[in-house]
Parts: sequence; structure tokens; C-alpha cells
Amino acid sequence: MNEPEASPSAVFIGIGGNIGPVRENFVRALKSIEKYARVAAVSSLYESEPVGPQDQPKFTNAVVKVETELSPFELLKRLKAIEREIGRKKTRRWGPRVIDLDIIFYGNLVITTDSLVIPHPRAHERRFVLEPLLEIEPAAWHPVKNMAVRDICSGLGGSQAILKTDGPEVLR
Repeated sequence: MNEPEASPSAVFIGIGGNIGPVRENFVRALKSIEKYARVAAVSSLYESEPVGPQDQPKFTNAVVKVETELSPFELLKRLKAIEREIGRKKTRRWGPRVIDLDIIFYGNLVITTDSLVIPHPRAHERRFVLEPLLEIEPAAWHPVKNMAVRDICSGLGGSQAILKTDGPEVLR
């Protein structure tokens, strides 16, 4: 008897960067992700001040929705490989980077291990993640906070100003 095929899970991946050709790096990352996942939606690009050390350029961020049959751990492994291929090097925490790929949500899964935490442990604190996520998934739900992402984002008030700089077409 054959095992039933796994159904694809909707996954939201945050993309960020602040050094080098950021847009080109985002496009490269998306092309690599498309080798093992179907890209269902891509947000606009948003610019924000860095979290942590301020002695670095502003960040550009976006969120992409993909459908994949990869396990969360296999997906993480592939995302880290893409970061290395594009040229990400380990630097100080929250320091400058050419690319950053983070799993924000993987369906409604909640995972807490030494190597992977889903939902992303700080996504609910970051407007530069929440607004692009809401742009492509207005009904997004945070499975740990048990709240609509829209309400979490509203709760941030006027803090963490971000600026939409380009529509999603610049990444396609």
C-alpha cells in the first residue's frame, strides 16, 4: 500500500537585507526557492531602520508565501544554503547582511527546538515583517499569540516606521 502524498503547506518567509545589490539578491533568493516550492505571493518591498546596531544602512524587507512539501527542518536547511550561495557571512547579531531568509509561519505549526523556532520568535514585534505579511495574507493568524496578525500589528501603534518603496513586480 502506498503512503498518501503529503499536501503542500503554506509557508511565509521573511526576506531582508541591507548591503550589496539587495533587490538582485532578493530575486536570486526567489529563483532558488522556486526550485523546491511554489511561490504563491510576494509582497511589496519595505524599508526600515535596522533593529539593534544603528551604524548600518536601512534594511529592505519583503515577505513571500510559498507552498512546499518540504519539512520545516529541510526548508530551513535549504534557506540557509541559499543565504550562503548569495554571500551571507556570519557577523555580529542584527548586523548588516546581504540576505536574510526567515521562516515566519509554516502553516499553523508551532515548533521550538535549538535549531528552529516557528512561528519566528520575534515576528510579532516587527512591523517590517507584519505589514508585508498582511499585504499578501490579510487574514493571517498567529498560532502562538492566538491573535489575528492585523491586531498584533495595530498594537504596535506608531512605532517602527516603515516605508513601502516598490511593488512586488520588481522581484519578478
